[in-house]
Amino acid sequence: MKRHEALIPFSKEHHEILVMAQLLKVDAPDYPKLPNDILGKIKYAVSVYSSILKPHIDFEEEELFPLISGVSEEIDQLIYMLQDDHTEIENLFQKIQGEANQAWLMDELGKLIEQHVRQEERELFELIQKHADEPLLHKIALSTTAFKH
Repeated sequence: MKRHEALIPFSKEHHEILVMAQLLKVDAPDYPKLPNDILGKIKYAVSVYSSILKPHIDFEEEELFPLISGVSEEIDQLIYMLQDDHTEIENLFQKIQGEANQAWLMDELGKLIEQHVRQEERELFELIQKHADEPLLHKIALSTTAFKH
């Protein structure tokens, strides 16, 4: 299904977030112009988290989820699961900055972020497009244009 214009800003951020998630995985290839050592990857990931991922999560929690809550039972169940992921992602970001076994945590974090983003793209956005009416999609579009990335 073609992505509704109201959701495109989320998908664009998801792309940047997925690059960071891939970089964190144990089996990640070297990416041009991105760090390939553990400390460099952590520094890069924390930077992406601070500048893109954390504001993205906050926006979903404070704006998007309240807008779409109650649209369908499927969406409400998915919101609950995605909120749990957000908490776990934030906890793992705190841990990778201080744990001795950072490679293991980085891999876990990278896999969780990838799974989470793919679930939003493949399930949540599809459900929004299936169940939301045009006025709600317009509200979502307005909220994303007001959000400063």
